[in-house]
Amino acid sequence: QIQEVTIPPIYDVVLREYQQIGINWLNFLHQFKFGGILSDDMGLGKTIQTIAHLLRLKEKEDLNKPALIVVPTSLIANWEREISRFAPSLGFETIYGEKREEKIERAFREKKDILLTTYSLILKDKELYSGKEFSYIILDEAQKIKNPTSKATQVIKKLNSNYKLALSGTPIENHLGELWSIFRFVMPGFLDTLTFFKSFYQKPIEKE
Repeated sequence: QIQEVTIPPIYDVVLREYQQIGINWLNFLHQFKFGGILSDDMGLGKTIQTIAHLLRLKEKEDLNKPALIVVPTSLIANWEREISRFAPSLGFETIYGEKREEKIERAFREKKDILLTTYSLILKDKELYSGKEFSYIILDEAQKIKNPTSKATQVIKKLNSNYKLALSGTPIENHLGELWSIFRFVMPGFLDTLTFFKSFYQKPIEKE
């Protein structure tokens, strides 16, 4: 069963009941080494639930490597603001703008808890992340990897981490194959091959 967990104090916010349930579930995934998709609608607090989960892991000394959070460019400032406001004890480095290689190396040297970057930059910086290991790779607006053959999807799937998490209000936008692509990232093999998935799930559900 999913156990209720104690969350460290989050500055300036009282978590709603459904957010506590979400954090319990994130802990359940972590406990059993599962990946998952947190798919609340926009505005319901996926960011704060994720921050609270990482803060709890740090308090337990279970965040021994940085988490890499990949977001659309338009959301970089929002993540910076929410981490700084709600969990200032989480150290983060934004990998954006100039001297990104230097920023990545500094983040690992200073043992930052979080690295923030964007989908467009992860493509440009793929060599900079080669050989790096993360505690988590977290994709915000994870429908960005709904196409399993896109360059961004291929690069992100090669990154190394102990855990993977996707955040998305729309994990299925057009067809079920998009869900397969996200799960191929968060839990490879869970939904088998794309050929099997199409024949066993996608075609029966969408057409039959």
